Amino acid sequence: MYYLLMGLVSILVIGFVYLKKQRNALYQRLSQEQQTALAQQGKNLQFNEFRAEELPSFAQHFAALPTVLTAETLAQLQAEVLKLCRTERSYLPLHKQGGTMAYETLHQVMPVLVALYHSPQLQKICSAIVGEALMPTPLNDQSSCSLLVYEKPGDHIGWHYDHNFYNGRHFTVLLPLINKHNQTGELSSARLWAKLGDQEVIQPTPPNTLVIFEGAKVLHKATPLADNELRILLSMTYCTTPTTSLAKGIARRIKDISFFGIRALWT
Repeated sequence: MYYLLMGLVSILVIGFVYLKKQRNALYQRLSQEQQTALAQQGKNLQFNEFRAEELPSFAQHFAALPTVLTAETLAQLQAEVLKLCRTERSYLPLHKQGGTMAYETLHQVMPVLVALYHSPQLQKICSAIVGEALMPTPLNDQSSCSLLVYEKPGDHIGWHYDHNFYNGRHFTVLLPLINKHNQTGELSSARLWAKLGDQEVIQPTPPNTLVIFEGAKVLHKATPLADNELRILLSMTYCTTPTTSLAKGIARRIKDISFFGIRALWT
């Protein structure tokens, strides 16, 4: 029995090392492709200009900025995401259900969204709002830049914090791209709720509304989608110092299993 157990452990360790090696090779290739994507796709992205006094306050660790992209750029991104053909569905009883497209997948099927995430203009806007110099989180973090797809009735996520697995401050940025009832064209019934101090507030999320908050300090949720509706958001994370510890890295991988499956363990 002892030798059987040791044999199984050895197989698991060898398998983990192999998969981790394969994943590292993938990240190296994606990193090289990323530079091409930024150069080719990023130059076509246009942002509206905002004066300092037009930016929202971040006093409650939460802010929203409407019409951050030009109409042309928004239309371009909407056309891309409507071609969407696959997501990874996840379901946690009484907490969440929905579809997700991970960072590494976006590199391959929608590099324009990766270019948006790395856009100096977007980083400048977000940094100005929070009052800190922000930068992207690492490539191996599947939640660095992901697509959240609410496409089936009941898709939602309950009250939660976005835990900070990094050494610096950590911010969540949501950019709704599609949010509609397919027949009426009105906004979907899904709502973004946030607890700010002792108040619960609803943040409207029509397409092109940039929502930024410090996820470790702001409790938030998205209410269920109704029939014949579609809501697609680009979810991005930025940090002041995107380095981590071994313990935080392991915790982040375990959390990511609920969104991206077992492969998150060897990211």
